[in-house]
Amino acid sequence: MKKSLLIVLTILGGFCLYAQETSSYVLQNVYARDYQTLNGSWNYIVDPFDNGYYDYRMNINRNGFFRHQKPAGPSDMVEYDFDTSPCLQVPGDWNTQDDRLFFYEGSVWYKRDFHYKPVQGKRQFIYFGAVNYFCNVYLNGRQIATHEGGFTPFSVEVTDKLKEGHNFLILRVNNERHPENVPTVNFDWWNYGGITRDVMLVSLPELFVDDYQLRLKKGSYKELEGYVCLSEARAGVELSLEIPELKVNQKVQTDEQGRAEFSIKAKPELWSPQNPKLYRVILRQGNEVIEDKIGFRQITTEGKKLLLNGEQVFLSGVSIHEEAPYRQGRVYSKEESTLLLSWAKEMGCNFVRLAHYPHNEHMVRAA
Repeated sequence: MKKSLLIVLTILGGFCLYAQETSSYVLQNVYARDYQTLNGSWNYIVDPFDNGYYDYRMNINRNGFFRHQKPAGPSDMVEYDFDTSPCLQVPGDWNTQDDRLFFYEGSVWYKRDFHYKPVQGKRQFIYFGAVNYFCNVYLNGRQIATHEGGFTPFSVEVTDKLKEGHNFLILRVNNERHPENVPTVNFDWWNYGGITRDVMLVSLPELFVDDYQLRLKKGSYKELEGYVCLSEARAGVELSLEIPELKVNQKVQTDEQGRAEFSIKAKPELWSPQNPKLYRVILRQGNEVIEDKIGFRQITTEGKKLLLNGEQVFLSGVSIHEEAPYRQGRVYSKEESTLLLSWAKEMGCNFVRLAHYPHNEHMVRAA
């Protein structure tokens, strides 16, 4: 499959879909971590009146669907059963998987069983690539997170909440539109619902690399700069950065904030649409190893000119929605993301507008 090799991706548009996170945390470069996928078949229950969430007084029901209760006897009033309910595929929207849900806006409950074996010295996080639009997350009957925003990833630590052996994960997902929100009720917008991107159980060391960046130093083509931040504010931790092709191997130590900065003399081959050069970059911290592929380029302006690596460039591009090309539904796979960008490249594009929300990580990396 042809590579897209696009110059820049911009998240622009006439409106923005604002995301808010509650009790959640974002893991960086999650696909380079140690993880167990929770994708696949999830049982689901459609709940248009939120009977599984509220009681008759419209208070949160302490015995709601998230408890995954079973009747103790024939007189018990448990009127739902995840284990005998149908399944939806995750990742995926519900609109295109069940004809009855094509126009549905409301709440749907998802449930997934999985097994867990404790690992000494490891922390566990459940990661969601995206859930549209609002969701409550429950693990073994207890709420562990809420999230609002259908296009941003979130994760929550569950190290002390997992049980050895069988566990069950339940989500209440709601995609209702409201007059005070964007997109509002009367709007040219197809409102997908569901768990639309990957779900993973991610295993990390007790102290891990939380965030990092590496780029050309501003105004220079012969020096790289960057930083690494740890998950805790801990001083004196040694980190190493390797770029084998450039023969770079630099060690630094964190400050009292758990942050370390790099400054490296190197002259990398510059990234461009005609020569989309990427370098293998390796970060090490203790027993943790993270690999990434990074291209180095400078984007600047000179009056009304846009310059790439000091040369003027004319942007020729199109707007791409996160819509699957050969089926209905949201794009969530690496293959579909690469296909969309390949078509743009074949049309002569050197940039695309990712309209108009954060697209999945596969799309950005495929570019």
